[in-house]
Amino acid sequence: MLIAYNNRQQLFLPYQYTRNALQRYRRQMKFFCPQCLEPVQLKIGHYNIPHFAHLTKNNCSQLFAEGESKLHLHGKIQLFEWLKKLGHKVELEPFLKKLFQRPDLLVIIDDNHFALEFQCSTISHEKWQQRTAGYEKNCIQAIWLFQTPQSKDTFNGIRKISIPPLLQKAFVTTTTGLPYLMTYNAKTAHFIYWTNLLHVHGHTFIGKVQEIAIDKQRFPFYTPKRISHDEFQLYWQLYKQSSRQFAYGRLLHSKKGVQDSFLRNCYELQLSPTAMPSYIGIPVKEGTAIALFASEWQMMLLHFCKQLNHQPYELSKIQIQKFLRQHHLEVTEQAVRVIQHYGQLLKSMKQENGLLEICEQVYVHLFAIATIY
Repeated sequence: MLIAYNNRQQLFLPYQYTRNALQRYRRQMKFFCPQCLEPVQLKIGHYNIPHFAHLTKNNCSQLFAEGESKLHLHGKIQLFEWLKKLGHKVELEPFLKKLFQRPDLLVIIDDNHFALEFQCSTISHEKWQQRTAGYEKNCIQAIWLFQTPQSKDTFNGIRKISIPPLLQKAFVTTTTGLPYLMTYNAKTAHFIYWTNLLHVHGHTFIGKVQEIAIDKQRFPFYTPKRISHDEFQLYWQLYKQSSRQFAYGRLLHSKKGVQDSFLRNCYELQLSPTAMPSYIGIPVKEGTAIALFASEWQMMLLHFCKQLNHQPYELSKIQIQKFLRQHHLEVTEQAVRVIQHYGQLLKSMKQENGLLEICEQVYVHLFAIATIY
């Protein structure tokens, strides 16, 4: 806890003072939790950032995190000072009585309220959902800003990225319909943009990584612009390379034999897993809803369509749901739209006789609408 009331009923932020001054204030003042108003102690260590903690465990200390890491405390201070320098009205760790929640930061711009949560530790999906819903019900926009994973290289450029489910909760969608992620590295005071994310399979994406120093950032945050056609050529190479690696690996190492639905469908459609036609393995919008490689689910879909004597774009919603259930894929509205996106893309390519220009077709399909800085 970075903030508390003193016995003069003033908010006290210990990080603004020297340790010698804090030792003097600790002897002269009493401090109280802004939520439960119970006494708290001012902790002044040589390693941790000065902060407050409840004297005894109570309901308040159980509901709101204590024992925060140095990195978390440091990041909150950086973000608080940055927003103040930008001239915004910002509160550090305000207790919202109506919600019984305490965001790390509350930013107010005109009539817009933003709850900024700087997340350094794991959080359950249920807790994340509950806190987000609480903000939204009260017309507060929730912004989850995760600490940049220390294991990830953050050099700028286009590359393959593994993004764990926890960070995927913080995805933002641009007007192109593609997700992007922004994290914050409190160690370097840099925001990291993981933009134009193209789903490959599972938790693997291809994206453009860009780093921006905190003093160059604005709030509300910059919206990333779309990649160029030339940049997409590199995306396409990485994507097709991943698809080939998947097919070779499945062919060489699958232990299911004829029980492997992907390989069986290839055989029944008389297609080679390592030399598939260009219209199989196409990335489509909202592809994260189906965790498989596009090559795999699209092969299975074409086999399903052949049995019905239909084209993918002729499938009804009920038939799409049947296909998903048949292959033990999660049946969601987003998954249905993924199949529909693929069908419409095939239909447009067939009408334009543009299969030879499939890279350009996919680029237009995914990145047609630009957003700018």
